[in-house]
Amino acid sequence: MRVVEVQRYGGTDTLRVADRPEPEPAGGRVRVRVAAVTVNPVDTATRAGYLAAAAPDVTAPFVPGWDFAGVTDDGQAVAGFVPWFEQGGTVGSYASVLLADPAWFAPVPVPDDRPADLATASTVPLNAVTAAHALRLAGLAAGQTLLVTGASGGVGGFAVQLAVAAGVDVTAVASTGDEAYVAGLGAKAVLSRSDTPPPGSFDGVLDAASVPGAIAAVRDGGAFVAVIDPATPAPERGVRVATVHVTPDRELLTRLLGAGLITRVAGTLPLREAAEAHRRLEAGGLRGKLVLTV
Repeated sequence: MRVVEVQRYGGTDTLRVADRPEPEPAGGRVRVRVAAVTVNPVDTATRAGYLAAAAPDVTAPFVPGWDFAGVTDDGQAVAGFVPWFEQGGTVGSYASVLLADPAWFAPVPVPDDRPADLATASTVPLNAVTAAHALRLAGLAAGQTLLVTGASGGVGGFAVQLAVAAGVDVTAVASTGDEAYVAGLGAKAVLSRSDTPPPGSFDGVLDAASVPGAIAAVRDGGAFVAVIDPATPAPERGVRVATVHVTPDRELLTRLLGAGLITRVAGTLPLREAAEAHRRLEAGGLRGKLVLTV
């Protein structure tokens, strides 16, 4: 099978295409023939070594990657994500074949008149489950108010949609030029990155963009949820502070894949061009996710 390996921590030149023996199903794991892999910021950070402390036992060469979509040996279209750090870097989705725990993936709804869109499906699992877990931590009820930063991105965009569906009054922070897109996700109000939300205005903040000082927008006794550990502020004014640590949830993922969530694919490249995908992601300015196709 074909994989993309990280030869050592560093720049995009450390990514190499390699051949490995195709794995045989074992230990209750299912063989998935991968069709699409989403490139996430956690992939580039892992390759660069920024997250080495989270996986101290990982040794190069290793295969990176969380999100995947493909077809199992029995012909079922599925999408899911590898809990990469829990696996100690022993399993990654940048591969043409993946041995996956059934808890990691769920069926992709297949329309009657056309094949499953696996490239689009691959953009959902990690970010949507993260968003759902973050909203669960926020614990807001219908009618309460939520500020979502990074609403143009994967986690933030899914969080807006899921919160709106739950009856929460959402204000979202969008990238320049993405205001109409974010409004289309259901946000009641859309702010630009240069706007400063009024202090103490929201029952909760879901910080998907690591905005410094965003906790100030939470009312006393409200909730603040950070998506990234280093962006988690100290509690203040009775505000509950939490950080998302996402884990696979097959039942939840099944619901999310069938929910018709809006997602964006910025472009596709073949798996062998993973280094180019990393360069594009690190350069910024993408609207949607880059997907590697196999």
